[in-house]
Order: sequence, then C-alpha cells, then structure tokens
Amino acid sequence: MRTLALLVIGLGLMAQAEAGTDLVESCAVCHGPDGVSRWSDVPNIAGLPEIVIANALYDYRGHSRPCRKGACAADGSCPNVDMCELARPLTDGEMDILARYYSARPFSPSVADYDESKAAAGSGIHQQYCETCHSGGGSNPQDEASILRGQNMQYIRNALGDYRSGARLGEEEMLRHLKALDDDEIDALAHFYASPMN
Repeated sequence: MRTLALLVIGLGLMAQAEAGTDLVESCAVCHGPDGVSRWSDVPNIAGLPEIVIANALYDYRGHSRPCRKGACAADGSCPNVDMCELARPLTDGEMDILARYYSARPFSPSVADYDESKAAAGSGIHQQYCETCHSGGGSNPQDEASILRGQNMQYIRNALGDYRSGARLGEEEMLRHLKALDDDEIDALAHFYASPMN
C-alpha cells in the first residue's frame, strides 16, 4: 500500500514538473530561458520573491495592472500579446508553479547604459524615500517589495509612471512619495536602479 502511495505521489510530482516546464517555455519567449530578459521594457523575474511573482500574475489576470505589450512584439521577436492575455487562462496552481520556479532561480542584474550623475542623485532619493521597503539599495531578495536594482531601465520607468498615474496599485506611502517627485527625480531613480550593484 505504501509503495502504491509513493508511486501516485511520484507520478503527481512528475506531471507537475512537466506542466511547469511547458509554462516556463511560454514565459521564456519574453523573459528569457532563465528569467533574465534581453528587452529593456520586460522585467527580469528570476530570483524575485515568490509572492511578488505570484501577485503580479494574479494582478495581470484580473487586469489590476497595465496590460502593455512588450516592445519585442513590434519586430516579431515575441508574441503580439500582452501580459493580461497571457495570464488570463492560467489557473491559481499554474501561477504558483511559475512563481516558485522563478523565485528559486538566482537574480541576474541587467547591464544597461546609465548616467552616473543621475544614478548618484537617484541613490540619494532612494535612501530618503525607498530604502525602508526596498533595502540594500533596492537589491535585497528577501524584501517582499521586490528587487529594483539591476532591473531593466524602461521597465522601471514604466512601473514608476504607472504608480504615479494611478494605473498600478501600490502601498499608500510609496504612492505618496512617487507623486511628490518630479520627472527629473523619477528619471534619476531609473538610472540608479539600472546602475551596477556594488
């Protein structure tokens, strides 16, 4: 009886792993095979906290986040669909599989062109307004507020703009701080988050 139970559990885990592989392959088109995107407006998702990835998928499925298409769709490098369309058919279990898979991978920061003086100004802004939730200069993988440092610059710009405009929900304190910053300060933050981690 015990052998049968172990066999059933083993088959179930194999089926889950196979389903997870299929799901990951569909994500890899835009987010890269290891969750590291080569497009500036698509985030790196490897190594992000599991809850951050899961919440993003749930938000996209529920249209609680802007449903823009990646720039890669323009030249046919990725599907001409947005994240809401991709998340709509996913079950809760499939979202959880994806969140677990990508959160278990190491975070790999993007390498971007950035302005050193803007990044220095952005560092000061981060320390003043953002460090409490996004510790370690926005690079702590233990923060449930997500990793910002090393993310793709256009993705960061889009996210900050979405929060400021109210198109994306967030913590009240963060929204208040972002709305108080001017465009140059937001740009400085984007350059800081795109700068190399020391």
